Amino acid sequence: MNSRFRTILMSRFFFLPVLLLAVVFSWNIYITMHNGGLVRGRVMGPDGAPVAGATVRLMEQNFTTNSDRGQALTQADGSFEFVDNRSHNIQLRAEKNGFMRSEQRVVRLYFRAQNTTLDAPLVLQALPSK
Repeated sequence: MNSRFRTILMSRFFFLPVLLLAVVFSWNIYITMHNGGLVRGRVMGPDGAPVAGATVRLMEQNFTTNSDRGQALTQADGSFEFVDNRSHNIQLRAEKNGFMRSEQRVVRLYFRAQNTTLDAPLVLQALPSK
């Protein structure tokens, strides 16, 4: 290989743009493979047992308000799934029969419609009596 050609290939003026191009290309491939809008998680009771039949609300956080974007019921194992999330800034809350509710969980995603699974379950707590 020609020494001048080798010098050009090893130069930071060639190597750095090629490296940046490879990083951007890889990130775009990753986004394409993980942008289905899936949001998954679990709902647990105060005792740590899975809660079936709880309603989980998905809200999109806008500049000033939260817009309700959908609801899902939990399965027997406490799991839930949303398949149509199109936002990157969402909030989730679970409720069961009006007597128990979880805290509102803010979920920030790296890009719109990113597939995600909650790290920790939504935990239902008894509502204070009036």
